[in-house]
Amino acid sequence: MTRESTLEYTAIREQFHELANLINEPITVYLIGGGALTLQELKNATKDIDLIVREEYELKQLWAALTAAGYEPPEDLEQEYDELDAAFILENGKRRFDVFHRQVAGVLMLSDDMEARSQHLFEDGPLTVRMVSLDDIFLFKSVANRDDDVDDMVVLAQAGIDEELIVQEVHTQLSLIGRDEFVGAMKHKLARLKEQGYSFDIQDEIERLHSRTVDGERVAQCIRLLAETEYDDDLYEGVPERTVESRVGEETATSGIKWLHQIGLVRYGEDGSLVLQEKIENK
Repeated sequence: MTRESTLEYTAIREQFHELANLINEPITVYLIGGGALTLQELKNATKDIDLIVREEYELKQLWAALTAAGYEPPEDLEQEYDELDAAFILENGKRRFDVFHRQVAGVLMLSDDMEARSQHLFEDGPLTVRMVSLDDIFLFKSVANRDDDVDDMVVLAQAGIDEELIVQEVHTQLSLIGRDEFVGAMKHKLARLKEQGYSFDIQDEIERLHSRTVDGERVAQCIRLLAETEYDDDLYEGVPERTVESRVGEETATSGIKWLHQIGLVRYGEDGSLVLQEKIENK
């Protein structure tokens, strides 16, 4: 069952005031979703308060304080929220916090640049509330899979976004996390926005990046298969590049290898062969 947007500006401030009275040690939280847009008066209300913390002790203190005050995990969590991979979601009546630890949807990290761009909103006792920039909220929403996120992206586009900055952050994220699945999610969201009449210059860059992720995945699958079937002895450290070229084509191999190397998913062994790297989990 779809939840209604019930948290207006005043309700959000009251919810944070309640939280401030529950914690003992200083905590800084970063708003990353509809709550930030509501406090900026870009939308009337939100369903929940999405926030992210950088430190594990902040996460533990939030959990302890909220559960002690009667907040509980929701009984029925919609799949689109489960896919966001929050550290925890707690609610008490109509009040709800979706709390993330450094990372959203298992991909995007709260980067140092995001933190530097964030805006101080208010302090309430030991609680400091900041919001990431509208550009970064646009990016976070582009990888989420909730129905309201596209509508919020329209609101953000109307408010004005810095597309060049968003592209820079995309490349920062690729370097940070060594994963590229979110590029496909962005491509899908931008296509949906285009259907609604909103076109962005960054769409061409995201399309280009997505094409490279496809090449990268083809090459990675090829290396993985060859390593398991034909190069599973000690003759080579990995798989010879020329063999990959013969299987996927020189153009795809060149593009895919360069991409995988860029995001840290492949390295050259001492013998010059290609060795896949394990994806890094950032949680």
